[in-house]
Amino acid sequence: MYILYKMIITKRETGDVAMHIAICDDNIADRKHLERLLDRESDRRKDTAGILYIDSYGNVDALTKSPMIYDLFFIDMTQLPPYGMETALLLREIGVVAPIVMCTSKINYKDYAKPPVDLFYINKPFKPEELTDIVNMVDANKKKAAPTIEVRDDLNTYYIYEDDFIYAYPDGYRTKIVLKNGRVIMQLGTLQELIPVLQPFDSFLLLGKKYVVNYNHIEKIEKSYALLSDHSKVPLGFGDKKRIEKFKPYT
Repeated sequence: MYILYKMIITKRETGDVAMHIAICDDNIADRKHLERLLDRESDRRKDTAGILYIDSYGNVDALTKSPMIYDLFFIDMTQLPPYGMETALLLREIGVVAPIVMCTSKINYKDYAKPPVDLFYINKPFKPEELTDIVNMVDANKKKAAPTIEVRDDLNTYYIYEDDFIYAYPDGYRTKIVLKNGRVIMQLGTLQELIPVLQPFDSFLLLGKKYVVNYNHIEKIEKSYALLSDHSKVPLGFGDKKRIEKFKPYT
């Protein structure tokens, strides 16, 4: 069979579950204060909306070792580069999609001409009611969030939305995954190990016996290949063209 079937998926849970929060602040007093406020917020929520797990960092290197596990970031770096806004930009560049809250003290982050997208801003000193609003917003978004595909390389775990995944194919003992933003992830493991991770996502086909392709990124079907949205050409095997024409993702 060329259509992927009988597969299971590893995906991030949503709903009333724990939330993982990262603080990155080089002012130790402010950092500890925010930790205490979030601990209190966690105590208030634990019986109704899930516990908050909080990791606190005083430097960017430590923060960026495993950033993909976090659902929310609070950032204020003012003493040494990379400063706060550069830290936010770095997180976006390495694929973080979680909300980032810029905490204004010495630096007014709203003054930046071209900040990364999807940032939120609060002022120090922190107000408990503002933190509650932010955590509630993130919790609500988690509950309605689309499921994601979990993949790993040597350093990080990535959570990829179905529409961002264009295609994948074997590359030695790894699997190369190409995303629509141009990013390439070298997944640990073989293509056969990736295939079970793609269910219940219903837009994937196996083409040419070694390419997993997102049907929604097929732009054109030629005699010997499928042209994808990133202009890649995936070679077709016997019968693939008819299978593509008949295949329709479930809605």
